[in-house]
Amino acid sequence: MAVISIEGASAAGKTTTSCELAAKFDGYHIPEVNAWWEPPDSVYPEWFFERQVDRWQIAEEKSQNHPFVVIDIDLFQPLWYNWAFDFTLFGGQSLDFVEEFYRKHLLAKKIGFPDKYYLLSTSEKELRSRKEGDRSRRRRGFEMNLRFIEPQKRYFQEMHSFNPNLVCFIEAVTIEDNVKRILETMPSTAKDHTYSIELLEFMVSWLRRNKASDFY
Repeated sequence: MAVISIEGASAAGKTTTSCELAAKFDGYHIPEVNAWWEPPDSVYPEWFFERQVDRWQIAEEKSQNHPFVVIDIDLFQPLWYNWAFDFTLFGGQSLDFVEEFYRKHLLAKKIGFPDKYYLLSTSEKELRSRKEGDRSRRRRGFEMNLRFIEPQKRYFQEMHSFNPNLVCFIEAVTIEDNVKRILETMPSTAKDHTYSIELLEFMVSWLRRNKASDFY
């Protein structure tokens, strides 16, 4: 069964789309790390990464009993998110540090790439409007996270260049349209890139050669 991941800026509709998709079509929704786990008082460098491994393990388990699993926010987010902020976040975790963690766990098949990514996007004006209209969520860091929109888009475009079937780009107009597009393009079976070291190396190499600030 398929495992997909939905990405995009804050207020692009990731969580609402994920929940709607799973609820209406018997999928299983795996929310972002902060929705399920409370960080310990002393967060060690690998803590957030280990929760991504946990989310993958849950995805594998739930895919046995559901037609698809939808992961809210990329399991490999630390690669491009840390890069988007010049590796200054979380105590300055370097690209080498992040790569080593993922390489080790990919080789052990403890984490994998989803069968397909869906990147939701809309204008900054629309994102601000949606944020102001949604009083149910605080969206801490909203302004800071606007900064990674273009770098994130370029990252996934490069991934698409490596594997054209891996990423689907959606102009997020309505939740209904998002769900319809995803259903139309969702893979029916697992793909052979799940534990691809080549894909990891391609993306890490691209991150090394490019600065996120070039895309602001």
